[in-house]
This record gives sequence, C-alpha cells and structure tokens, in this order.
Amino acid sequence: MQMHNSIITMLKKKIFFLTFTFICFSMKAQNVVTETIQIDTNFVTYDVIYTDTLTKGVFSKVIAVFANDTSQIAIEKNYTSNYQNGLYKAYYPSGGLMVKTVYANNKLNGEWTFYDKTGEVAIKGIYKEGIKHKYWAYRYLKCYGRYKNGKKSGRWKCLNTDGGKYITKYPNLYLTGMFDFVRIRSNNPSTNDSIVSQPINDSLISDTNNQIQEIDTFYLSAITYLARNYYIRNRIKIQFTNTKKERKYYDKYFDYKKDLFLFAVSPTIIPLGLPPFLTEPEKLTSDTINTQLTANINKYKIGFSSHSIRTDLALYQYSTQPTSDMILYFSEVIDNMLRVDIVEFRNRNDESFEEIYRHPNARKYSVLIYFNQIKDVKAVEYQQQKVE
Repeated sequence: MQMHNSIITMLKKKIFFLTFTFICFSMKAQNVVTETIQIDTNFVTYDVIYTDTLTKGVFSKVIAVFANDTSQIAIEKNYTSNYQNGLYKAYYPSGGLMVKTVYANNKLNGEWTFYDKTGEVAIKGIYKEGIKHKYWAYRYLKCYGRYKNGKKSGRWKCLNTDGGKYITKYPNLYLTGMFDFVRIRSNNPSTNDSIVSQPINDSLISDTNNQIQEIDTFYLSAITYLARNYYIRNRIKIQFTNTKKERKYYDKYFDYKKDLFLFAVSPTIIPLGLPPFLTEPEKLTSDTINTQLTANINKYKIGFSSHSIRTDLALYQYSTQPTSDMILYFSEVIDNMLRVDIVEFRNRNDESFEEIYRHPNARKYSVLIYFNQIKDVKAVEYQQQKVE
C-alpha cells in the first residue's frame, strides 16, 4: 500500500513537471515575434523575443533578443508616446552591429548606416520621411551619388569592375540636358527643324500634366549610360564606317556641346538573342560578363531569345532625339543583364519600330550591359565585329 502511494506521488510530480514545462514553453513560444529588418532594398527577418522595456515618462526603450539565443540582443527601439522615434539598432546573431539609424513618427528619418559582418561601413545614406534623400555611399559597390525624393538624381560615380570609374547621369540633369538641347535647336533660325517644345512624343503621354513617365531603373541606367558615353560615340563611328569621310557623316548623331548621343528609344521590347556575343572571334573583353555567360549560358540563350514582344510607351519619352535614324532597342532584363541593339535606319517613314528592326536595311550594333545590385551599370561588352 505504501509503495502504491509512493508510485502515485511520483507520477503526480512527473505530470506536474511536464505540465509546468509545457506551460512555460507555450508562454515563451507566444512571445516569439518575427521582425523584418530593412537593409536598403532588401529585407531580413529575425525571430525575436522582446524582453526589457525601459520607460521614463512618455519615453520608452524596448529590447529584443534572438529567440534561439536569448543572450544576444537582436534589436533596440525607442518610442515616444507609442510612436517609434529616435535611435534604432539591429545586430547580427554574432553580436556585431548591423544597422544603425533614426526614426521619426514611425518612419526612417535621418542618417542610415549598414555595417558588414566585419564591422566596416558598407552602405551609408540619409532618409527623409521614409524615403531616400541626399547623398548615399554604397562603399561595397564603390558607387556614390544622390537621391532626390527616393529617386537617383544627378551624377553618380561608380567603379566599373572592368576598368576605371564612370559617371552615370540621372533625370534631373539628364533630362535638363535634353530640354536645353531642343530649345537651342528650335530657337536657331539657321536650322530647318520644326519647332518642338520638348524631346518627347506628346501623343504617347497619358499623364494629363505632360510629366515624364517612370521606366524601370535598369532601362533608365542603360539610357543614361549610353546617352553621355564618350566610348560608345567612338565605337559607333568605328563599327559603322570604314573611312574618315564616312565617320564625318556620323557626327550628326552627336551633339558635342551637350555631350549627348542623339537617339530614339524604341517602345517595343524585342527578344534580341545572344549572338553575336557567342560567335565573337576573340574572347569577350569584359571578364564580369564573360564569367556570367559561361556560368549560365543556357539560361541567357533562352532568356534573350524566347521572351515575348511587349510595348512600354514610356521608353520612347526618353529619346534624346525622337526623329533620329539611330534607335535603341532593348531586350528584357535577364538576371541583371540587358542586351541593347543600336540600330541605324535611314529615311524613316511610317514603319513601326518592330518593322524597322526586322528591315533588311537596318544596320545593328549590339551591347551587353550587366548591372549591380542597385541597378547601376557594372560591366559592358561591346560587339567586336564590324556592322554589315
């Protein structure tokens, strides 16, 4: 009988222990929160447990630890009257600082810094009411420039991994240059050009305020790169011609005072394929692009050849000279790579852009552009073969 009671007592203790453990585990599980941490245009998620809240009047500071390692702080936030205000920090699981920034009224507002795992500053910039604004430095990409109300603006200086620095110019300067150019041409009485108020086709603008419509940043980067690129100017003259006399003719495609390549941009996005880059007589000059193609050749072959034809009317508005005989044609972007064909078609009439591209008299010169993570030009491969 005594032994029987002992067994019952032991079972009760075990049941109590298991019940208590289950309740504690359940309570802990309920306190686990998934937090999303913004790192520039990317996001990471942490499973955390909020532990301490330090309060003084309307001010409070909350601290979260990693759910799988409660000895390490994951996030620190500050609040004022239930609004996130002040310093914000997020940490790596190793304990190193990952993100340090400032909030105002639940929005990023002020200096924002991202550190790599070694503690070095990788990205640094400024937010204004949740939007990128002013100077940003992508140190790990060696790319520097300004944002204006969330959009890249003005001159961005980047290091091209295949040789030296280059400058990309974004709309506030790029479009101003186009507008100034058109006004100069239109107000010059010695020219026979018809007067136009802006270098875009008004009939293609759906915006009632005649505002330039936005296009994908990949295409914008490519257009701005080609519009003011000294190297492409020389390549076109060399690849399209055989004599100095012929090259003189091609001066009409460039405004040297404005340092501007004068082209139309096709609104028709076409599967351009991968040749001639697969049949070049010599190795590709861009190691970055050569490595990408070698590692993923079938993906790029199929991607550049099989996507459907589509129209993006906004692209045409970024023409530097809509009536130019030089026309830019774009493929779709395949894994951060874009093919651009620069097509010369003289004496344009009423042909559609697709008809022009497929016309036997169209002369084509191809460029492959590879972009970095923030959609800036990282590497470029130019067609080596002469244009037929």
